[in-house]
Amino acid sequence: MHLPLRALLLAAASSSLVVAATAAPSNSHNSNTSSFDPSSYEKRFVRCPAVDRGGGLAPVNIDLKLAYLDINPNASKVIVMSHGWPSLWTTYRNQIQTLGKEYRLLIPEHRGYGDSEHPRDLFESNTMPDFVNDFMCVMDHAGVKAGVCMGNDFGAQVCWEAARSRPDRFIGVFNAVVPYVSSAFDFVPTEKLVELAAGFGYQLYLSNNATGGAVEMDADPRNAIRSCAQIASSQVPDSFLKDQTSFLGAWRMANQKAGRTDIPASGIMSKVVEDYMVASYQKQGFYNTFNGYQRRNRYDTWRFERAQGNYTLSQPTFVLYPTKDPVADWAGVALALGSYKFLTNHYNATIDTAHWPQEERPAAYDALFREWIGNVTFPTE
Repeated sequence: MHLPLRALLLAAASSSLVVAATAAPSNSHNSNTSSFDPSSYEKRFVRCPAVDRGGGLAPVNIDLKLAYLDINPNASKVIVMSHGWPSLWTTYRNQIQTLGKEYRLLIPEHRGYGDSEHPRDLFESNTMPDFVNDFMCVMDHAGVKAGVCMGNDFGAQVCWEAARSRPDRFIGVFNAVVPYVSSAFDFVPTEKLVELAAGFGYQLYLSNNATGGAVEMDADPRNAIRSCAQIASSQVPDSFLKDQTSFLGAWRMANQKAGRTDIPASGIMSKVVEDYMVASYQKQGFYNTFNGYQRRNRYDTWRFERAQGNYTLSQPTFVLYPTKDPVADWAGVALALGSYKFLTNHYNATIDTAHWPQEERPAAYDALFREWIGNVTFPTE
């Protein structure tokens, strides 16, 4: 069915989310993995087919060398972990040390991040189907037929598309933050998302001025990372993320007013992890990590999904909505976009964190996963 966005907005007014569980309060928001050293983990590499559609010429088939981690490779049940922006595989450091004892964890490093290559073109060569193909290439290289996709932020969008387009490979979805956005209704440009929540303003900036955003963040990668790596109790400038002309401008003003040069570290990660992230972003810069925010990539994703015509996910799905995220009221966004209409075996919950619940409240996050995972039937082979 093809539904206009307006109809879904009206329908949301009389609908409610199904809440599976609410995480119990925690006395501490900080991770207990201060000894985690990312450099002690070895990456694997695989060359994957891709397409460069840039330059106004005919698409060119290319290969990309992509990096991934393979944790506990002898376990039979697989979780494919999908990180967000500006994040890395290290966002799952807590789960590596907990869920990694029971499950095999495949953690791809998205194209353009860290040690993963990217197409030359930013604007048309990085659709959600492209990211899904990257994931399946990694799975094939690792000898994995199917698994649950676990995503956060931008990585959640990849998991949604993976499960929608390839339910044979992605047999369940456990996402945090970003709800399912169906292509059954009209394409939603970023300008319309900003109307739903002003905190999407940064996405409009990174879409309209990717070069400027990269110059700004490449000049100060540590503060670019810290700006987002905040927790529920952090004092985040009100205009941060809403600003459509600068990414770090609101923080610079706050720093100047407070008489400091750096954004305060929230404690969500150790300095060892932060240093690793800074070094990783210095390898290629931020520019190619803006791939998911480009209008043409988003539109071509919508067009691909619309052409396929299957909008409903029948496999078990779960979303954890943070209630103190400066980006948006995600549960409200889910209602406005009618996400629940297209998820037939769905659960969700709220948690009192900012944007990274798997980092800020890892024990509560893991508990919700363990409660939900019984809904998934893993392959026996």
